[in-house]
Amino acid sequence: MNEIEKKLQNELVQLLKNLGLSHGDKVFVTGNIASLGRLRILKTRKMEILLNSIFEVIGKNSTIFSPSASMNLCNTSIPFDIKNTPSDKMGAFAEYIRKLSDSVRSNHPFWSVSGIGKDANILKNVSKHAFGVESPWSHFLDMDVKQLNLGLHPSKAVTLIHHIETIYGVPYRYTKEFNHPILKNGKIIKDYFYQSVMYLDSDIKKRVLLNEHYFESLKEKKLLHENTHETGLKLWCFKMKDFYKEAIRFFNEDIYNYLEYEPKIKPYKK
Repeated sequence: MNEIEKKLQNELVQLLKNLGLSHGDKVFVTGNIASLGRLRILKTRKMEILLNSIFEVIGKNSTIFSPSASMNLCNTSIPFDIKNTPSDKMGAFAEYIRKLSDSVRSNHPFWSVSGIGKDANILKNVSKHAFGVESPWSHFLDMDVKQLNLGLHPSKAVTLIHHIETIYGVPYRYTKEFNHPILKNGKIIKDYFYQSVMYLDSDIKKRVLLNEHYFESLKEKKLLHENTHETGLKLWCFKMKDFYKEAIRFFNEDIYNYLEYEPKIKPYKK
């Protein structure tokens, strides 16, 4: 490791500690590290340094999770290969995690999660529903996982909200069944998978300032931590349980709080 790489790792370790990460934490990492682009370090080395920095803070016996979703396969006949199907629009670091030799990936053709470390094997036995009970998100809450957002404000990358919508039972979503081809034991077979989706024949409109109200509340309560690297890379960290509790409070007050307004066209209404 050269001096530039050592400097980056030392800086990232300190930033992560300042965000509240500590030994024994389990972390879900998402976002975009493009701000590190101006550093004269090979892209793969940046990934390694970031990974090593996180493990240096949380300990080698802990776990890092990352999104490996492939929503581009939805409503297609393209087979899902748990080992080789790339993630789609999840960022370079997420794809780096997915491709590591010891990475474990959950088996959902559209919304999978990858993980490395001590507890990554929980992803081998999860629900066929992208969200809800026994999904990765359910396990993350049980394990008190922290979410680390890199270069992208968490309001723009918080998939946990869809798990909350699912278990809360918001009326503007329903569970859709997909019969999708997957590669299993060297053969392509079709299997059933499930995901919460919005009604198309409605005037549903997501909030323009999507998810920002949740994080404004977390910030006011000092439950959202943020910091910035000298390259301009911004980092945010929060406990998934804290986000869950805040979001549930909003849904208790207004079940349509995720939307810009209550829909007038309600195909779910009798």
